[in-house]
Amino acid sequence: MDATNDRLRELQQLPQFPAIATKVLRVLSHDDASVGEISDFIRADAALAAGLLRTSNSALYAFPSPITSIQKALMMLGFDEVKRFILTFSTQNFFQTSLRLDLLRGMWRHSLACAWISEELSTACSLSQGRGDPAYTAGLLHDIGRLGLFVLHPREYAALLSGPGDGKSLPEREREALGIDHCEAGGWLARHWDLPAEVQTVAEGHHGQPTAGTFDLLDLVRVAVLMTDSLGFDVAPPTHPYTLPEIRAFLPLSAQYRFDPDPATMRARIADKLDAFD
Repeated sequence: MDATNDRLRELQQLPQFPAIATKVLRVLSHDDASVGEISDFIRADAALAAGLLRTSNSALYAFPSPITSIQKALMMLGFDEVKRFILTFSTQNFFQTSLRLDLLRGMWRHSLACAWISEELSTACSLSQGRGDPAYTAGLLHDIGRLGLFVLHPREYAALLSGPGDGKSLPEREREALGIDHCEAGGWLARHWDLPAEVQTVAEGHHGQPTAGTFDLLDLVRVAVLMTDSLGFDVAPPTHPYTLPEIRAFLPLSAQYRFDPDPATMRARIADKLDAFD
């Protein structure tokens, strides 16, 4: 236990989570947040403003005319989409130096793909606790523990991913190599950074099996993680690869009828969106 606590304390070496992303999670997620409020956040950060304009003009949205101002970006993208952009851009910037490494970049792409899939699943499931921003946020931040462990131990983490799995799950291999797994690390970081309770729960529990009969936000992200990996946006080959029909069977019955995408089409669509954020 002492060794685990020592490993958890190592996570304190990571810088604080971006203040603007924390504000988005705490303040701008409220229904009474104004467009002026979010506009002020963007204008106060030159990198964020430039990133929003660049992304607004990318193939991701393909607007017919150029987006030349923050106000026009807000009008064209909509309030919720801009909030999600702020969270995504700020989190990506947090790991920007390390993201030059291909392996960590792959982890980031996995997280971002999982965010979009979580959002689509939440619509199909019609979960009040999982719809829209909460599902996207939980999907985006589910792997903060893995990102954090890699930043602190890049060589060891790369070695455990490239080595033979021997039928062991990723958390098992992490505990053997590092004395802690990324779920423990993610839960600790989410609490340390005072992220929302649902993010803490998802960061800590996303590798569990979806629970039949009590499908909630955690179960939704668990399904999204399986689907993200099955579409080829995994970082390490899963111990048990699931087929799309097997994954859909974890969803509530009504959602299974509403969510039946063609895997190749979905993979191409997500890859295009990821490329727009690179």
